[in-house]
Formats: sequence, structure tokens, C-alpha cells
Amino acid sequence: MYKKILVAIDGSVHTQKVLDTAISLAKAFNSSVEICHAVCMPPMLPDLMGAEVAFMPQMIEDLEKNGKKIIDDAKKYVEENGIKDITTFMDIANAANMILERIKSENFDLVVLGSRGLNEFEGFLMGSVSDKISHHAKCSVFIVR
Repeated sequence: MYKKILVAIDGSVHTQKVLDTAISLAKAFNSSVEICHAVCMPPMLPDLMGAEVAFMPQMIEDLEKNGKKIIDDAKKYVEENGIKDITTFMDIANAANMILERIKSENFDLVVLGSRGLNEFEGFLMGSVSDKISHHAKCSVFIVR
């Protein structure tokens, strides 16, 4: 039924539950799993003159390094729990848009993600990632609470 599962994680406290749910589903359906993570840039902050402060290369490098650790730790955990067919994907992107693009381009049968993530303020302003995915995904969506 679900041969390809996309597991979207952000490194929040909900990540463990999302991974455990995906592991159970992958075992039940003998599915392959892709773990994905979007490296999200913080919003630009105006300086005293009203111009936007550019991101420093070191900040971007640190965010990417943290994202890689999130992905690597998740992959190791999923492997240790018996899933062998695992791929990973990480990009600097808006999380919801990246997940929707992955679903479309790779023909996933199911996406598993948490109901809330790291950025509660952004969710308040723009709508949560899980809300956008549940409304626009062309596959089944499992939202972990």
C-alpha cells in the first residue's frame, strides 16, 4: 500500500515520534523511507538604517552543519530500528514547499510529519507546515501529534 514513505523532520522534540511512527509504518508495509530536512533561514532583520542585514557565510555553514547532523542522527536511528532501504534529502528551502516538491518529483505514497515544529511564530504568521502539506499533497499524509 505504502511503498515509498517521505519522513519530514526538523529536529524539534516531535522528531522522535515522527521517526517512530515512520519506522512502524515502513515495517508494516515493507516500505522504503526517505528522511528529509529543510534548512530554514531566519527572517532578515532590519539594521538601524532600515537596510536588511545579509546572512554571513558562517551562519549558513552552521545551519547546514546542524541540518546534516539532524539527518545523519535520524538515519542512524531508523537503521538501528530495522529499516534498511533509506535515503536522505536536505536543502535550504521553505519546508512546506520542499516537502511538496519531493512528493511530486519522487512519487511518494505517504508523507509522515509532525503537527508542530521548531518555528511556532512562523506557523502563526503563515500557517503550519503540516497544514499546508495536508491541503496540497497529492498523497496520503500522516500527521503525528
